[in-house]
Amino acid sequence: MSEALTAAAPVVAVAVPVHRRGWRQKVAPWLMLAPSLALMLYAFVLPMLTFFEYSFYTFRRGKLIEEFSLTTYRRFLFDAYYQTIVLDTLWMAALTTVLALAIGYPLAYALWRLERPWMKRWLSLIIFSPIIVSVVVRSYGWIVLLADQGPVNWALKGLGLTNGPVSLVFNLTGVVLSLAHVFLPFVVFPIYSSMTRIDPALREAAMDLGAGWARTFRSVTLPLTLPGVVAAVQIAFTLALGAFVTPAMLGGGRVLVLPLQVYNATSDINWPVAAVGGLVLLVIAILVVALCNRLLKYSEA
Repeated sequence: MSEALTAAAPVVAVAVPVHRRGWRQKVAPWLMLAPSLALMLYAFVLPMLTFFEYSFYTFRRGKLIEEFSLTTYRRFLFDAYYQTIVLDTLWMAALTTVLALAIGYPLAYALWRLERPWMKRWLSLIIFSPIIVSVVVRSYGWIVLLADQGPVNWALKGLGLTNGPVSLVFNLTGVVLSLAHVFLPFVVFPIYSSMTRIDPALREAAMDLGAGWARTFRSVTLPLTLPGVVAAVQIAFTLALGAFVTPAMLGGGRVLVLPLQVYNATSDINWPVAAVGGLVLLVIAILVVALCNRLLKYSEA
């Protein structure tokens, strides 16, 4: 009898900790997430709910009228002025993403194919450098570079590509060039990360079967790096949607996008327009993220 109790005792001693461990495993993740969830609730959810409330008010003769109205929503949907702002914002974000991707993919490929570690480190530092510099300093630098008498126009004239100065600043061109430079690290490194996961044996097998560099890239490298490309597009496009300082400085007041419109409306205490503009930006960003996630699933399938 005593031997049976002795044999059963370890079973009971083990069963209790397992039960407690299961309860702790369920609660522990929520406890670790609690600070982030509280910060998100205070800094994002509550302000967005306030914006949502203000979007139904009206702004008349410099005063905020706290009455339910869909006037501001109708203006954003049917007024040609606001439609132009939304379309210009999407166009700027799309051009920035395409340009950053066109420059970033070859850079990521070069970074992947480099065999010397010191060259890889220096190239990574150069690619990452736009994030280190202040956005204001960087924007002023681009204004100097793209000015009518700046180095870029001087080089174009010296190469015989133009007879006079080309307008590259205080317009959409300067904004897109600067934003593409800023978002280059967010494009290069996701693509580079997907390239590092490619099995070298796949490329070697394609070349052993007679495929050249172009065919190997088209049939092996590019399809396997599509998840990185989709992630890069998602990051660059959503960041370009919310860009404020660069369009304000390099646009020279001629490039009016949604973030600038929200800022101007907030300065005028026109809370309904600012709220609807912010909500439109949020909805566009959510749709882009959802579309990219769907494309990411297809590319990984």
